[in-house]
Amino acid sequence: MAFRDKRGVEYDPVPLATHEVTVAVAIDARIVRRTAARKTVPIYTGTDGAELSQQPRGHRRHWTDRQWLAFEEHRRLEAELSRDDEPVAAVWVVRPHDPASTDSP
Repeated sequence: MAFRDKRGVEYDPVPLATHEVTVAVAIDARIVRRTAARKTVPIYTGTDGAELSQQPRGHRRHWTDRQWLAFEEHRRLEAELSRDDEPVAAVWVVRPHDPASTDSP
């Protein structure tokens, strides 16, 4: 990564000791470029709705009509299944056992 401050001065990060997790740069410096390329996700070509829902939103413009149908069907089925799930609740009341006290009438 490279950093640039408000005056236009560029800073390269200074490696610190191995136990440090930050890089030393000026406080008012901002990131101007990254040296490591970002990992790209390949465009999914299948029609599995669950897999399509996990893909990045930017990939949707490359989807075919069959992929859109599979995605919409998966989303509709997920909505129906979540609507059918009844909330289940249980209450446990725990009272301390004190043999000295007698609550019996």
